[in-house]
Amino acid sequence: MEAAEYLECERRQIHVMCEKGRAITQITLDDDYNLAEYKPDILKIIEDKGQVRMEEVKVESDLVRLRGALHFEVLYRSNGEDGYFGHLQGEIPFQENVRMEGAGEYDTVYVDPEIEDLSIGLINSRKLEIRALLTLQLQLRQPCVHELATDISGPVGEHVQVRREEIEALELLGQKKDTSRFRTELSLPSNKPGIREILWYSLQLRGMESRLGEGSIDLNGELFIHMVYLGTEESGQLQCLELAVPLQTQVGAEEADPQMISWVRVRLAGGELEAAEDFDGEERMLQLTAVLEVDYTLWQEQKLDLLQDAYATDQELKCIGEDLTLQRLLIKNDSRFRLNERISLDAAAQVLQICSCVGNVQVEEVVPAKGRLEVSGILKMKLLYIAANDEMPLMTVDETIPFSESVEVPGLSDDMTNISYELEAGIDQMTTALIDQSQVECKAQIRLCVIIFENQNMKNVEKIECFDMDEKELRMQPGMIGYIVKNGEKLWDIAKAHRVTMRQLMELNGLTDETVHPKDKLMIVKTIG
Repeated sequence: MEAAEYLECERRQIHVMCEKGRAITQITLDDDYNLAEYKPDILKIIEDKGQVRMEEVKVESDLVRLRGALHFEVLYRSNGEDGYFGHLQGEIPFQENVRMEGAGEYDTVYVDPEIEDLSIGLINSRKLEIRALLTLQLQLRQPCVHELATDISGPVGEHVQVRREEIEALELLGQKKDTSRFRTELSLPSNKPGIREILWYSLQLRGMESRLGEGSIDLNGELFIHMVYLGTEESGQLQCLELAVPLQTQVGAEEADPQMISWVRVRLAGGELEAAEDFDGEERMLQLTAVLEVDYTLWQEQKLDLLQDAYATDQELKCIGEDLTLQRLLIKNDSRFRLNERISLDAAAQVLQICSCVGNVQVEEVVPAKGRLEVSGILKMKLLYIAANDEMPLMTVDETIPFSESVEVPGLSDDMTNISYELEAGIDQMTTALIDQSQVECKAQIRLCVIIFENQNMKNVEKIECFDMDEKELRMQPGMIGYIVKNGEKLWDIAKAHRVTMRQLMELNGLTDETVHPKDKLMIVKTIG
């Protein structure tokens, strides 16, 4: 049979973010660092830290080119005449090409860099060996537009039957990667001496939350500063300072509205802390600059009445469609839990003061289960303290704390494979308390932020072909039959198979709605022609 014509469909556009793939790559860095001539010799390394800074992410056909650098800093015990301590910083550049099938020039790639391991060792008093293992997680995304069929265009008689189904789906309204700079000036507490030299500092975001405003995304949290410095008094003693700076900033997002659903990632991309003079000319001020990297996605929940099927009593209709996936929000949830750990210190040195305790949460495995997500990972902690040891007054200790936590997800089943999710882990709070000269108790509150989507696989009608019916076949079919409903059958399936309208079938059998049950008996009278 040749198609006589096509039935046109009414359509509605919906914008979605299509995930085209994910990839994980690891980079091993191994390099030597020579001390600058003006720097004093290194006797022993006290503290080190590193940060991955992505400089370029370029997408080509089936390929993602990455370029960045590992920025590292070292605090060390020196033999310098001006003091016992030295500080150095440097960076190791890297380039990596990652094969990602289907990648295109206009795709968006989100890169999540993480330092799995950083080891900085002393080769000699003038040379360091830097070894690092970096893990880069890539998520390839592309904005897509689907033309969804909602009905048949134009007037059609009762002989054409249409089945529609209402679904809930998320429509993409905005997605962007942006940066926000935060600057503030702080003053030292009155009981602290002025600053002769900042030896070491660390910056860490805690308790970050986002809220959508009209045309903006408001970010609130705290930026914790841990600093070790030499005081201006004659003795020039080591001083420790901890400050919690309220962080409030805003990122422009024209599409943003408080009623939308959002997923916002915030990462500290860089920061500087410098001493400055106050009105009296004393260095009792701190100038803080922080750069936040913000990656956000915005959606609106939509109810869509979509065309699913069609048939006619006087001709043959064939619905031709494409398979596509629309996402529905299952849940967005913040889960918090506490970790307590006692850290052992060097018993040979008397602990005078805890300077800082910084941490980093790494999620290692996420397993869906009935009504929850099982999340396991580790909290890496680094403790810096002042000890009564003339040879080594600053000391550090590293600790790794494993954790396993459940995030409640109502409606999630253990065999549910049609879900996707995003998960972010961070530190809300972290405190330390000296128990005795050999132990410190560390308490941390960890937050797990998760958004879970149900992937609804469906067929979108692209066109409807019309064919003339086979009259010989029609004449051979009985005009009236009794029918017993089978398991899984709907009234639509029965009406379509026997070429009767839904209204006729319901009126003939006294049905008030379309609900039928297995073993129900129906009378069917055909009225074809």
